Amino acid sequence: MADLNKMDRTWLCSVLFMDIVNYSSQSVELQMKWKARFNGYLSAAIQDAPESERVILDTGDGAAVCFLGAPEAAMFAALQLCQCFVVDSREHQPGLSVRLGVNLGPVKLMRDINGALNAIGDGINAGQRIMSFAAANQILVSQSFFEVVSRLSDDYKTLFQLKGVEADKHVREHTVYHLHQPRLEGQGKVPSQPADFSTGVVPVHVASHSRSGSWRAVAGGAVAALVAVGAWHFYGSSRAVTPYPKGVVPVVQNQTSGSEPAAPAKVPQPNFPARAVSLSNTPVAAAPATTQNAPALPTPAPSEASPVVSARAVSARPDPAKLLEDGKSWLAFHNAEAARESFGKAADAGNAQAMVLLGTLYAQGLGGPKSDADAVRLFRRAAELGYARGMYNLGLMCEADRGVPAGSGVDAAIGWYAKAADRGDGDAAYRLGLMYEQGRGVPKDLTEARRLYAKAGTKDAAARLAALPNQ
Repeated sequence: MADLNKMDRTWLCSVLFMDIVNYSSQSVELQMKWKARFNGYLSAAIQDAPESERVILDTGDGAAVCFLGAPEAAMFAALQLCQCFVVDSREHQPGLSVRLGVNLGPVKLMRDINGALNAIGDGINAGQRIMSFAAANQILVSQSFFEVVSRLSDDYKTLFQLKGVEADKHVREHTVYHLHQPRLEGQGKVPSQPADFSTGVVPVHVASHSRSGSWRAVAGGAVAALVAVGAWHFYGSSRAVTPYPKGVVPVVQNQTSGSEPAAPAKVPQPNFPARAVSLSNTPVAAAPATTQNAPALPTPAPSEASPVVSARAVSARPDPAKLLEDGKSWLAFHNAEAARESFGKAADAGNAQAMVLLGTLYAQGLGGPKSDADAVRLFRRAAELGYARGMYNLGLMCEADRGVPAGSGVDAAIGWYAKAADRGDGDAAYRLGLMYEQGRGVPKDLTEARRLYAKAGTKDAAARLAALPNQ
């Protein structure tokens, strides 16, 4: 009788529509593995929604869930699912990537050919269109959903960001919003050793939840993702022995050889939704350093397309360490645009590590326009504060002739590598060793190359040291 009552009316419900990316192009064996993991994540995400308040539709390459009760239930489920898919894409090869769309609209319930409860109507159709505009592991929501949920709580409103107007294949226009993961509250330890940064972030751990837990707890405790201190770099690695081609600047991880093994990252248990990130962090030791031996390199003027790094008039004194951690958390949630803003404020407040991180985003064009000039300016600011990674990145930019005055080139790069190596940067010592081994910009000197490789203490340096001929 309950089902008949449902079918006798029009429901204004929240529809979460999901589509597995590249599903149809995979083998049947892989499709089955993906769908099994997908179904497991979905079951866990909606387990606290009463069965009488949800209708699940299997679409083959995904699913749609109609939430007949509280509209924010679709938001909480989408946030938890998206984070599960992000984790899956890192931990499995190939990983599971999913597009997610949420809409609030009318549906009618009916029986399908198998007698199961089904839903039809514009709520479903528009939800599928909203989903189609999303990228892999991204959540987009319709304006109707945003208008309702953003008014339920001031905290909810901070999770949305306007994307713009999109037209579907029927030339119907939809105003869509990004739904971002909440920033986390709580304590967490940032590992002292760099983690695997092939994806740029430390692997995310998903907490388990009981069915009796509230939706607030499900969304709030789902994820804790931290980016290791100072270990954000350009693409590529310094494994190659030959010089890098012009225009390619690989910046690799900070070297931490000889340090104690890092303790496992502590997973904070935040309240949802959180307004800010508060993570424990070792402040950057930014003691002023003289640069009399560094090459004279004029500071390029900032581009007009980089308002984030301009001077800001702020009424309250910002907390650079807090802003730095905010930026890292935004990167962990794949929001480079918000990370730029946080790193920019931390850099303006004098945090050298934030300068390097922001410079890297500019050099890669992540979260906004690409600007080598701004990247160089930020790396130089960090270098002038005595931050070795800023010196090393500045050397790489000089070596590749990116964003620096003509003629800076290899000679300037050697100077910056030497400064960074003197401050213990193993990657800089390795790059400098390559130059001495190959005779680029300096006389060929295998003895000096051996000394620098030994000083670097990296795996790449050890390999080059072993490959050098015996004296």
